[in-house]
Amino acid sequence: MRRQFNLSGKRFFNASGDLIIRLMTPRGMRYEDAYGKAHPFDKLIDGMLQGSMVRDTVELAREAIDHGIRPNIIINNRAGGNAPLIAQKVARSFMQCPTPISFHADTRSPQCQAHS
Repeated sequence: MRRQFNLSGKRFFNASGDLIIRLMTPRGMRYEDAYGKAHPFDKLIDGMLQGSMVRDTVELAREAIDHGIRPNIIINNRAGGNAPLIAQKVARSFMQCPTPISFHADTRSPQCQAHS
């Protein structure tokens, strides 16, 4: 996600004022493998949910809000085993950061960072 946003020049392109973030199959995992690993979709699967998914989602949502864009996040069970539990992780991470954060290309695991 971070790479794609950086390639766009960190710009939001749609005129509707909405951003859609879709958390789907983890990077590097085939659909069939993710489905088989996550089924019956009743819990988070150890090692399946990539930390960058949650972190990048929160950062991109914050960046969107900072630009007056409404973030909408769609989460599939294949992203880590159970979409509602993943949504809770995203929400907790979002709420733990009381100040806006920037979506920096040069940071590997950024924390809450105030805009300069």
